[in-house]
Order: sequence, then structure tokens, then C-alpha cells
Amino acid sequence: MTEELSAPPPLPSFGDPNNQPSTEWYYVANGSRQGPVPASAIRELLKRKELKTDTQVWRKGMPEWKSLRESDLAEFVAAEPPAISAQHIGNGYVWTLALLPLVVGVIEAAVSASNQEAAARSLILGFPYHPSKGLPFQIPLLVNALLGWLDDRKLKQAGYGSRITRVTAVLFQPVYLFLRAKRLKQRPYYAVAWIISFIAGLLIYASVEG
Repeated sequence: MTEELSAPPPLPSFGDPNNQPSTEWYYVANGSRQGPVPASAIRELLKRKELKTDTQVWRKGMPEWKSLRESDLAEFVAAEPPAISAQHIGNGYVWTLALLPLVVGVIEAAVSASNQEAAARSLILGFPYHPSKGLPFQIPLLVNALLGWLDDRKLKQAGYGSRITRVTAVLFQPVYLFLRAKRLKQRPYYAVAWIISFIAGLLIYASVEG
């Protein structure tokens, strides 16, 4: 009895350390698996808006991929509401962006045709010829930048905005249209429409100049 009381208590069992949940996380970005990274890195990516609350994550011990909101990292996004449905985000700005190259091409073609007509009239009648100037190139650039900025602000308010969309919305509108469609999981109809509009505008202007 004395020996039993004097014997040291058994050590607590912590199980096999190889079966402990991993603190290294994988996440999905741009359609590919990234990681492993610590949870703190996930939190920083969330702060920089490079990850969304529905980004898929996984660590060792999990049976399948889960969204950040449904994983053990949910505390990082608990205070932030999820992004609203893409169906509730208007596409007015982006469709205006998509058709703007065609509008500019038509305006430039109309100015060019007017100048050609005025030049022919002045040649026949001997009037002085004063060609009209087309749109200053700064105006289409500013209109594109403004429309892109307004639409990206709408995306940010809906929970989809990021640094890359903000930059491309102001400086590279065609790229922004494709990124926007991908982020909202939409078919890039307006991005393709921009390409068609751009080509059509060039052809219309070239046909008048030719």
C-alpha cells in the first residue's frame, strides 16, 4: 500500500504528436493551391483583400476543403459580413465602358468625314479650309478612368473589391472587365463586348479615313 502511494502519477497522454492538427494552411488563389502558410499569413491576406471570406482553405486533418468562414479560421472574418450576391450588382458602368470605344470611333469618323467634305468644298469654291479637331485623347482616357473607378467602388461596397481591381479599373479597363467577371463568377460578356467595340470603332474610323 505504501509503495502504491509513493509511486509517481502516470504522465498525461497527449497522443501521437504526428496526429496533431497542423497549423499550416493551404488556400486556393487564381485557380491553384497555395501554401502551406501559417494562420497569421491568412489573416494578413484577408486584411489586404487578397483573399475573400469564401476562399477555400485546408490543413492536415481536415477531410475536405472549406471556405474561410466555415473553417477554424472563421474568427478572422466573423466581424465582416459576406459579399452580397453578384445578381444584385448593377452592370451599367461596365456596359458603358464596353461600348465607349465604338462611340469614340463613330465620333472620330464623323469629324473626319466632315473635314473631308469641308476640304472638298473649299477646293471647289475657293473658301478657306479650317479642319475641325476630333476629341482630345485625354477625354476618352478620363471617361474610362472615371467609369472604372465608379464601378470598382461599387464592387468594394458589395464586398468584392481589391487592390488589383482598383488599379486596373482606372488604368487598364479591358483587364479590369475580365477580372470583374471572374471575381463575380459571371461570363465575361461585357469584356468581349469591349474587344468587339474597339475593333468596330477602329474599322469605322479607318473606313472614313481611307
